[in-house]
Amino acid sequence: MTHEEVDWLLREESRQTVLKYLDERPERLALRLGGGGALLATQLKYLQRARTKLPSYYRARCILPPLAFEQASSEAAAEAKTYEGGLCIDLTCGLGVDSLMLSRRFRRVVSLERDPVLALVARYNFERLEARNIEVICTSAETFVAEFAGTADLIYADPARRDGANRRLVRLEECSPDVRSLMPRLRQIARRIVVKASPLFDTDEAFALFGGEVSVEAVSLHGECKELLIDLPGTDRPEAPGLLRATAIGRGTR
Repeated sequence: MTHEEVDWLLREESRQTVLKYLDERPERLALRLGGGGALLATQLKYLQRARTKLPSYYRARCILPPLAFEQASSEAAAEAKTYEGGLCIDLTCGLGVDSLMLSRRFRRVVSLERDPVLALVARYNFERLEARNIEVICTSAETFVAEFAGTADLIYADPARRDGANRRLVRLEECSPDVRSLMPRLRQIARRIVVKASPLFDTDEAFALFGGEVSVEAVSLHGECKELLIDLPGTDRPEAPGLLRATAIGRGTR
């Protein structure tokens, strides 16, 4: 999505057109408006899909860039994260679903997004969602953590698992940001570090990469594994024996 497309979607006329067709098929809107209706029809399609995947975003009538929507966690999976504290730093904002859910458990969330358009969209959406304790900063994770002088209760990262050619990546060291290379610095500035990995990620690899003190949680929804959460000790958390656990949303953790 471009700046020009975001500006078009922010126009009141565009918003009202999408709302008018909210219960119609996107193809009908595209046909009615002709060539100029493709952007609005796409927004309508993803807003309709958000009814179940991202109900808060649907109710707030947020802007939903297609690729960011496809890569985002569902709200149900994001809500399963029970971390809490004062300051959380989300190294990978994207659409901001995890930042939004974390903002309900932390007094303040700093959410980093290196793409200027996605940063703009995230700020707009958080305003519509009334999530006013989230600060979106357009920068890279590498730059921010190098300059950060404080201590965070949690640093959370969901590294991008697609390369420039849109090929799927599984190995953490291939993803962006490379949390493995950042880990020495992260351990200096965070009390706790959580890295979200692909459901296809080998859990044994987490222990091999980060040592036996980590814990790995597999989170499933409706019987399907949605994400793996690698939990690492930071500045003041003692190392503990490696732990592997599973959380089935709505059914508990073992």
